[in-house]
Amino acid sequence: MRLVTFACRAWVLFLLLATASIVASSFADDAPPNKPGKGEPDIGIPTNDELAEQRMVFIKSALARYTVQVGDHKEPAKVSDPCLRWSNPVSGEKDGVLAVFAYNGGRPVAIGQFFRTGPKQWVNEFAIIAGRDVTILRAERPYWKPSEFVCKFADLPDSPVPAAKPALRLTQMRKIAADFSVIDQFGWQESEIAKHNLRLLPQPIYRYSEEGRILDGGLFVFTVGTDPECNLLLEAFQDDKGARYRYALAPMSIYELEARYKDAVVWNIERRILFGGNCRKYYASMYAPAPGETVPD
Repeated sequence: MRLVTFACRAWVLFLLLATASIVASSFADDAPPNKPGKGEPDIGIPTNDELAEQRMVFIKSALARYTVQVGDHKEPAKVSDPCLRWSNPVSGEKDGVLAVFAYNGGRPVAIGQFFRTGPKQWVNEFAIIAGRDVTILRAERPYWKPSEFVCKFADLPDSPVPAAKPALRLTQMRKIAADFSVIDQFGWQESEIAKHNLRLLPQPIYRYSEEGRILDGGLFVFTVGTDPECNLLLEAFQDDKGARYRYALAPMSIYELEARYKDAVVWNIERRILFGGNCRKYYASMYAPAPGETVPD
């Protein structure tokens, strides 16, 4: 009897082991492939998000090569992180940024624009906000110096008294900005120039202040798509005449611009097809990579 029981138990054990082996084999067939080791290259195609991230890393690195020296300041103004990432459905430019050069969160001394025009082709542009003695530096060496200054601040007609709180001043600045309009004669070829009534982005892309002088300031932009073509700076300004709002306009384009405030023309600039060292008031040129710099497609 014990022999029979032992034989039965041995047979049951054999069946259990065989079943376990079959199940393990089936799971092994469905197991995910091993991940590549550290030394193996990832041959997957980068996603659009990954490409966009690679371009942003390059853009920040390229912009950081520039600084802006103003007058007798001991140190040049450095670039902030991009304030706006944009695209232009009219010209087909799909990746660009706008960034501010300033001292310690104050009024911009220059506004930089950097955008892609094709594989490994990028353009850099600079609008000068400071009113005198400005030098763009690259790698701490003089790169470009404007000889004409087109950004001039003026008191806003019938300016409201700046509010005491930042949130209320933002409401005031947005209302003031909405009373401005800009026409852009947009186009590279003369035969392709078209008049665009630029779109105002309703929020300032950069806020700033300067102790004892500028209570609050906002940089607004007028765009084609989301591509800035004209800058509007609004400031709650304080001096011995009291507190009031001031404004200034500056190009972010080589094309002809005309700005109005409540239908009265207050500023304009002609078309400027000048590039690189020939620029006098607004810098525009293809970006020249530094030695060893990797330029993304």
